[in-house]
Amino acid sequence: MNSSEKKYKLIDLFAGAGGLSNGFQQTGKFEIVGAVEINKEAIETYIYNHRSDKSLIIKPSDSEDSDISKIDFKQFMIEKGIDPSETVVIGGPPCQGFSNANRQKNYLISGNNQLVKEYARAIDEVRPVAFLMENVKTMNSATHKFFVTKHVDDSIYAYSSEQHLQKINGDEDPFWKEDELILLETDKVGYKDLINRIVEKRQVTPFITNEFELSRIRSVVRKLKKTKPYNPTLDNGKKELFEIKQIISSLLDYDFGELNTEEKMKDIRKTAIDTFNEIANGSNTDNGKMLNNLQGFIEINQLLRYLKEIEDENIVKLGIPEVVGDRRLKVVVKVKSYNIVVYLKKFFAHLDYKITLDTANSNHYFVPQRRQRFIILGVKSNKIECAEIEFPERYTDKDFTVEDAIGDLEYIDATKNVEDNGLVYNVEFKKTKMQNYYRSGIRENVIYNHINTDSEQLSKQRFEEIKKKGGKNFHSLSTELQEVSYSDASRTQNTIYLRLDYDSPSPTVINVRKSMWQHPTKAVALSIREAARLQSFKDNYVFKGSKDKQYQQIGNAVPPLMARAMAEQILYYLGEAPKKYLKDEFN
Repeated sequence: MNSSEKKYKLIDLFAGAGGLSNGFQQTGKFEIVGAVEINKEAIETYIYNHRSDKSLIIKPSDSEDSDISKIDFKQFMIEKGIDPSETVVIGGPPCQGFSNANRQKNYLISGNNQLVKEYARAIDEVRPVAFLMENVKTMNSATHKFFVTKHVDDSIYAYSSEQHLQKINGDEDPFWKEDELILLETDKVGYKDLINRIVEKRQVTPFITNEFELSRIRSVVRKLKKTKPYNPTLDNGKKELFEIKQIISSLLDYDFGELNTEEKMKDIRKTAIDTFNEIANGSNTDNGKMLNNLQGFIEINQLLRYLKEIEDENIVKLGIPEVVGDRRLKVVVKVKSYNIVVYLKKFFAHLDYKITLDTANSNHYFVPQRRQRFIILGVKSNKIECAEIEFPERYTDKDFTVEDAIGDLEYIDATKNVEDNGLVYNVEFKKTKMQNYYRSGIRENVIYNHINTDSEQLSKQRFEEIKKKGGKNFHSLSTELQEVSYSDASRTQNTIYLRLDYDSPSPTVINVRKSMWQHPTKAVALSIREAARLQSFKDNYVFKGSKDKQYQQIGNAVPPLMARAMAEQILYYLGEAPKKYLKDEFN
């Protein structure tokens, strides 16, 4: 095989809709041999855009779910007869645990953060010639940590044990340090003796563990913080009433286990049941009293959940948790932790990769969007002669704008029906370089996924007012239109009801349906295709699933053009060149 014909095998982890691999494929030098993705709608999109080849999705032998934690990559490489020296691994572990947007503390340890270790395990088992890992820019922060765990062979915990850390660290000073986790802070000092007995138990079970029920409890608390007594009824809160009764049922079924002799625990459960019943029966006259009644249950449940999570995650505790304080109690447990990025640098160096890591700006690579992502590039040391590797330099000094990307679609009314996918593309005027790029490779005179939400009347009113005022977002609205559905409108983020500006690149694309993004010149929601173009997907890349799932897939994606620039840089270090350089697309 001539060098010009050579294609590297590509394994795509946490593949999503396929933005990262699409950029790599555009170089003409990579062929996908396997992808890992657990979301069913994203898989549907991925398969559809890869010749409907379902065999590309890697699954463990005993499951139909493409769950990375259960995949043996060594076995996969052997079964497929794939040469690691001709393989590149790419992927972006889900980033909510590192995101500033992740404000709800549902877990003590973010399960999403743990998936970074699964990515590291995959690199260890595949040993590709090169790899790329991407995440949100806040991943490279001192506040994001892993915790030292017990060593469990053939598991993810083998990648966070002290035994493993010592192995990759060599003779250098340990990068893992003593730390502490705060399990609870409460002003209910009367619970001190109970808490001391709880933390001494070997195994504890939370009152409520079901994610849906925990979410409903948080919703009840929010509503109890309002002035009007919260009483969902069969008339105006049938669904909420049913959900509260589910919580009561779970509490009634609770097994105290080792805490069976704790009368105060039983009192806490009884008070919670009585309080939820009072709300469900429409008898609540005092929100403050209801909140106070539920406080002990919510706080003890948090403590029990966090204690169970520490055990489930095999985190090494340096002694039992301590209860400190008199007027206000704090429950802390001493552990060992280490910075995630420091660990990855050590780990990849141990595997003999030269790496570079930094924040990349998507608009530096022709993407009509200001999106910053944290990226690690790695290449096997024996494949390159240079002492260090670097990111590609900025490709362009001129940013593409929203109008460059979607101006032609202004003349095609979006459909509201997700089934009506394939509108006539009848734009005849001269298109921008960006638009010509998007239309390249599509043989039919159609536009796919040009679909937007059938907005409710209130949303339409807001769109109209923002457009009429020339406003920017939710905060441009009148007080009346703000407060009709937001109890504290001042806390609403600037990205809500964002009206795009034709003369600038887009801000970071998220799920624009949930955030109610608005077209620059029309009082309508941004369409799925318009969002896809801002992410730099070509028009021949078709999204599948429900309307909201398509918006979500696009918001989660890596812009293909940024991925393509990174792919070209990897090829450069491997002594190869793309079939066509990205810069030449726009000359």
